Amino acid sequence: MGRFFTPICLLGLLSACTAQVTSTSSPPPLIDRGANRAHSSTSTVEGRHQAELRYGRYTLVSTEPTPEQRDLLAQIIEVTIPSSLSPSVEDALHHVLQRSGYSLCPATPSVQVLFTRPLPAAHYRLGPITLRSALQVLAGPTWPLTVDEVSRSVCFTQQTIDLAALPPTSVLSRSPEARP
Repeated sequence: MGRFFTPICLLGLLSACTAQVTSTSSPPPLIDRGANRAHSSTSTVEGRHQAELRYGRYTLVSTEPTPEQRDLLAQIIEVTIPSSLSPSVEDALHHVLQRSGYSLCPATPSVQVLFTRPLPAAHYRLGPITLRSALQVLAGPTWPLTVDEVSRSVCFTQQTIDLAALPPTSVLSRSPEARP
């Protein structure tokens, strides 16, 4: 009995494997032999077309520039100013602007006051911070940043302070008569 049962089971299994199944689904996709080539496609995201490239099997890469590539001053930087230089503010600004695509404007007599100041110890290490914010931190709040996008130069102008607009401050006297 065991002799006849084993061949019959094998025949049944083999016949099940060769059965024709009709399917109404679409045929399977063809396998691309050049899977590492880039294929372009477009996808609709919120009503606009964004070009994408397909690399390999599972990777889609956008061909649109990143915000940091569009606005160079928005790039995130992390910078350490070498303390061996005993840097001035001008040295630090030049160091931060390296490889940014921007240059520092020529020093005018009014800006020379800022540029010759020694760099505060708190500014030797900056970041992660945007390039625009780093430049403004190095210059300080009284030196507004102006950017010439045509020549890609960064300039600072001294902010004029209107003394009449400042709130009055009280001066405390150290004399013994001022005590209550």
